[in-house]
Amino acid sequence: MLSKLLKNDLKKNMRWLWIIFVTTIAIALLDRGCKELANNIAFFKIISIILDSVFYSLAVNTVLQPFLRNTFNFTKSFYSDESYLTHTLPVTKKQLINSKYITALIEVVTGFAVLVSSILIMYASPSMFDTLQLLLSTVISGNLSIYLILALMAIQILVEFLMFLSIIYFAIVIAYREKEQRVLKTFLITFAMASIALTILSIVMVIIMLINGIDLASDTLILSPQAFLSIIFTGISVYSIVTVVFYFLTKKMFTKGVNVD
Repeated sequence: MLSKLLKNDLKKNMRWLWIIFVTTIAIALLDRGCKELANNIAFFKIISIILDSVFYSLAVNTVLQPFLRNTFNFTKSFYSDESYLTHTLPVTKKQLINSKYITALIEVVTGFAVLVSSILIMYASPSMFDTLQLLLSTVISGNLSIYLILALMAIQILVEFLMFLSIIYFAIVIAYREKEQRVLKTFLITFAMASIALTILSIVMVIIMLINGIDLASDTLILSPQAFLSIIFTGISVYSIVTVVFYFLTKKMFTKGVNVD
């Protein structure tokens, strides 16, 4: 039954998200083509400037829309008029939660993949990576691969998004147990939980930096490859742990009962 729930949740969101994803890739391809032709034909330079604006708007939405739509559908499915149908389905509450989390994971990961792919289509070139390598060399010493650095940073941002979504799900479940000021309570709980998570991350990061012999009082902070990897893997680990913790807390609180009035 979980597979049917998952199929329904994905169908509900992806029929709109696919439009954004495909359009973003298409605009990126078209814009890259216009940029290549703009060196010889002024008309394509004007078109490229217009396409740039469209692309940036779409690129932001490839990540933002999966985040917002999953948050909206979580609330709609469990706490709106639609929830009466949801809660009468022959499934357990754990399956309902699992479906929402898996759907969010698939859609957010897909959104990030589209964002990264479209940016590479637009700007990828040997000179771009050389420039990035030069910029990062002012912060990270050694010969750490630029591709590894960018991949790890992208993974950390992705996991951070998933952590915030997990916290929001938890906040919704807690706030909607009451009848009054649900939206405000959701915001306050999300803010409080996110602040605690980020504070823990900051403390852990400082400890890791001190262990790696980094002088936090220095005006110029340059990381060794080992220090950078320690910091980035710590960030990914902390975000992942917080995500999993709030997943289990959300599931535990949700299975205690839902107030749909």
